[in-house]
Amino acid sequence: MKRRVRVPRPEELPALDGEQLAELMRKAQPEALRADRYLSWQELRFRTPPEGLTTEQWWMGIKLHRAQARVELPLGDAQGVPFRYAVTAAMQQMLYQLDRAAGAPMLSEDDRYLLSSPAEESIMSSLLEGAAVTRSEARELIRSNRPARDEHEQMVMNNYRTMQMITEQRDRPLTPDFILALHRSMTTDTLRDPEKAGTLRRAEDRVCIEDTRTGDIIHRPPTAESLPARLEALCRFANGENGEACYLHPIIRAVILHFQLAYDHPFVDGNGRTARSLFYWGMLHAGYGLFEHISISREIYRHSRSYYESFLNAEEDDNDLNYFILDQLRTIGQSLDSLNAHLREKQARQESLAHALDGFAPLNPRQRGVLLHFLRHPTATTSVTQHCREYGIVRQTARTDLTALERLGLVSSRLVSREYIFRPAENLTRRLREMGLTSG
Repeated sequence: MKRRVRVPRPEELPALDGEQLAELMRKAQPEALRADRYLSWQELRFRTPPEGLTTEQWWMGIKLHRAQARVELPLGDAQGVPFRYAVTAAMQQMLYQLDRAAGAPMLSEDDRYLLSSPAEESIMSSLLEGAAVTRSEARELIRSNRPARDEHEQMVMNNYRTMQMITEQRDRPLTPDFILALHRSMTTDTLRDPEKAGTLRRAEDRVCIEDTRTGDIIHRPPTAESLPARLEALCRFANGENGEACYLHPIIRAVILHFQLAYDHPFVDGNGRTARSLFYWGMLHAGYGLFEHISISREIYRHSRSYYESFLNAEEDDNDLNYFILDQLRTIGQSLDSLNAHLREKQARQESLAHALDGFAPLNPRQRGVLLHFLRHPTATTSVTQHCREYGIVRQTARTDLTALERLGLVSSRLVSREYIFRPAENLTRRLREMGLTSG
């Protein structure tokens, strides 16, 4: 990360009369109202200002435009100065698109079967925080549910179990005790001092964030003494207990939860993972159930520089949270795109395998028909009675068909009301490929 340059303050500029101020506002307006970008000082200082303005004057004109629509939040920085945000045209457009994509019931039960949630977020959040484990190894670890062999694997399993806990607790109000429980779940057996799991840092826990390249301190979190009160304030905000004068979109509320916990850095370690888990709580609590299947950490991992810079820009520029909110809205949009691409790929593979199965000699046509149906509808079931009816065969033939599939490990059965119900095996696709169907 490049060394940060101090953001100019308004009082450092020469005083302007009314006419000069109006001219400044007029020339700064095009950049201030752009929907495709929200430049920070670190970016703007490399661009050419409008004719007749210095870069510093241009920056001040943009800030004056931005300030007109800002709303103060009931959350503040270490000095108690409120954080602020303003809903821009770009933000409105992104929120509309996200509501359409994330609020609609876009996934059928069959589609949900194709997804591996919440494993992906658990894996990528751990990798983002330095876990030395490959994605394939992490997936197998979660699938097998075996004991973790080291702290890196433990981090993955902790993330996975915490995501499950959030899903189970989505309908309950947020409390400081629940945030502590999230942290405890997230950091079990991964901290140097195990007693720090689920406890706020103390005064003797000297925590600050440094630029690893330059050694500069880029963030000093609030004092340990202030953390209990700040955690209470965060929960009131999360639960909508502040009586905000302006409507706050639930996605923005969830993003601000993410930011504020990361800013406060209330724990000696695991703050990033816990902050992202709070975002998920906020989304699920607001009814965005699709977020059980979405990994924001994968996109943050891919664009980590903009993620960390959005924190710094917000803190440097008068607590303007738009930098972080816009960055996270883009991240959420990219995550939804990744989900859709993943789903299309899975569906294409299933269809390809189904096509190959159609001529697979070791199975009779009835058995192939059952498996084709299961590939296209992974939540479907059948029974001897249903198989008889569909193919016009006697019960013994139907029973022979289905039990043969079960011996091959392609279906499983259980007794329900005195009849065996058959469903596709969890590893149906892999088992078919092992039998010689390599397509897909």
